[in-house]
Parts: sequence; structure tokens; C-alpha cells
Amino acid sequence: MRLAAPSFVLPGTVAENARFLAGRVEEVALCCFETAACLAYTAADLPPDLARLPLRWHLHLPVDLPWKEGGHAAAGAALAVWDRVAYLGPHLAVLHPPPGADGPETAAAHALAAFADRWRRSGAPQLLLENIRGCELTRLGAAFLDRHGLGVCLDVGHLLGYAQASLLASELPERARLIHWSAPGDRPGHDRHLPLDAFTQEQRAVAQALLWRFSPEAVHLTEVFDWAGVAASRRYLAELAAHAAPRAR
Repeated sequence: MRLAAPSFVLPGTVAENARFLAGRVEEVALCCFETAACLAYTAADLPPDLARLPLRWHLHLPVDLPWKEGGHAAAGAALAVWDRVAYLGPHLAVLHPPPGADGPETAAAHALAAFADRWRRSGAPQLLLENIRGCELTRLGAAFLDRHGLGVCLDVGHLLGYAQASLLASELPERARLIHWSAPGDRPGHDRHLPLDAFTQEQRAVAQALLWRFSPEAVHLTEVFDWAGVAASRRYLAELAAHAAPRAR
């Protein structure tokens, strides 16, 4: 199982977190959640020597992109963030769909298509869409994803916390290249990014069934934002995997 951790597991800069994680994990998710903050990074945050660490990287794009200005503008902001970290060679990028992208013919879906077109023409690596509150990807459909060169990032905490039954019943889990793991807590409609040992029995059963369906090539990110929680979640995930069907091992 290919494991990753977020770039914020202890108080400090991206560089301080990355140096801490080197040797502890194989891959780091660069959590660039806020556009302005990431564009303001200095050499203290992203020094050149990070490229020499024994780490593979992927990028989580900002969640505050200017979608109201259209997909082309949102892609421009995302690519500006990409440019800041491109020297690390991230092998994929994760995007939250724009609000309202709940069908292939919505205005938000057209903006997403424009975003994907500009992203692809830039030469950046494959873009994965993440299931979020209000958009579990199934209404967009596999044909939309294929048409626009989009892959799947499946967030287990979101699926459980937002009761995304149609995603669970779809073929999209098998397509996922990146899996986000966290426990959502026991309040319906919420996702608290808790360590996996906070799963309820019902949540554990769903997570176990999902694990059987994921590609052996998928990267598994413990999306918990402190090291103790990441470490506990990695142990829990190893226990789940030990009881999974052969395909998931």
C-alpha cells in the first residue's frame, strides 16, 4: 500500500514539516488550501533543497479559487500555485469541484471543463476531482471525467460524513488514484478529519468494504493534521488492509 501524509502535521513551515516527514513517509501532499497564502510563500517555506529529500509529492490545489470569474480564471490562479511547487515534481494534483457542479450541463460543470482544458494544455500532471459536500462526482459522471481528462480522488471521510450513497454504489471507487482517509465523527453531515480509530463500527465496515475495491496502484493519504493522528491512522489502515481481499494488499 502506497502511503502519504499531509504537509502540515506539526506547527511550522512546509519545509519544517517536509524535513520531519522525510524517512517517515514515502509521499507528501502539499496542502495549498489558500491561494493568497501559498502565493506569498518565501524561500523559507519552499527552499530549493526540498527537492533533494527522499519524498514523492502531490499537490492539493486551493479551495478558494475564483470560480465566479470563470473556469479559465480559476485555472490561472491554480497554475500560479502550481508554479510555486513545480520544482518538486508533484505527480498529480487534486481539485475540489466548483459549487454547483452537480451535473454535466450545469454552469459550474462548464467552468470546470474550461479549467480542465487550460490545466491540460499547460502540461501540468493529471488533475483529480475530489468528492466534497454537495458534489459526490456521480452526477458529473464517468463520461464527463473521461472527456476532460479528469481522474478521481476519493475522500472516505467525506463519503461517510456526507452519506454519499450514490458514490459508494458507483464504479468511481475503482477508478480512484488517490484515497483520502479520515474519520468524520458521528454527527451526520459533518467531517472532522479525525484519526481512523475514531471510526464507528458502521463506518469501519464501509471503509473495509471500500478498501477491497481500490486499485493496488492508488496512493493512500491519511488526511489528519497532526503527526500522532497520522501515525495512529497508519496503524489502523494497516490493520484494515491485513483483512482486505487480495486486490487491496
